[in-house]
Amino acid sequence: MARHKPATKGGYQRGESTRAAILMAAVEVFGRRGYEGASTRDIAKAAEVNAPAIQYYFDSKEGVYLQCVEHLITLLWQKMGAAVEAAEMAASDRTSDDQRLIEAALGILAAVLVTQEDTHHRKAWRAFFDRQQAGPCPPSATVAFEQKFKGRIDSVMRQLIARLSGFALEDERTILHAMALFTQGLAFRAHKPRLATALGQENVSRSQMRLANDIALTQARFTLHGLAQRNPSLTR
Repeated sequence: MARHKPATKGGYQRGESTRAAILMAAVEVFGRRGYEGASTRDIAKAAEVNAPAIQYYFDSKEGVYLQCVEHLITLLWQKMGAAVEAAEMAASDRTSDDQRLIEAALGILAAVLVTQEDTHHRKAWRAFFDRQQAGPCPPSATVAFEQKFKGRIDSVMRQLIARLSGFALEDERTILHAMALFTQGLAFRAHKPRLATALGQENVSRSQMRLANDIALTQARFTLHGLAQRNPSLTR
């Protein structure tokens, strides 16, 4: 288990700040090099600490990586927790009408898009997350992310889709529609260079990305309304 010196009343001890510095450096190193390409020596150098400090605070490279994932999950819930909780309430309430279910689904997607906005801090975490999704990483990190974050969001989105469409919760169409909403919503961000080319520019401005997000949400709204209108099991 990772160790660190406890905080004292009125502030943090040096050990706590050192641990935080290692964590921040690890996020950037893992984001650039991936789990397999990064070393504890790389992380220590980026954090400006001695290599043994990694073992002292986190036990191993896997330990610091897992703590990065845990911290990322905490940050994501700070941004998305309210939207997910509102969606869970709407999905579990049998009196929820189509409009409430649609707004709940859009609330989650909007929260996801907000977390994608460009700041230095978010860029580092997004690079880490992209690497974590695309490349080899400790199984413990994958399990933690699935159990503590992704699984919960996937579950409520499928419940909303099932309620709107009339498809069974485990129907392939329910699963694919839920995935499609996220994929389409994040398409502009994932293909940002292509978006800039389409706009005849070298870069995409922040205001243009916000417009792209608004359009993604509009498209998602059309999709959700379409599913509700085709639902044969409800009388409207």
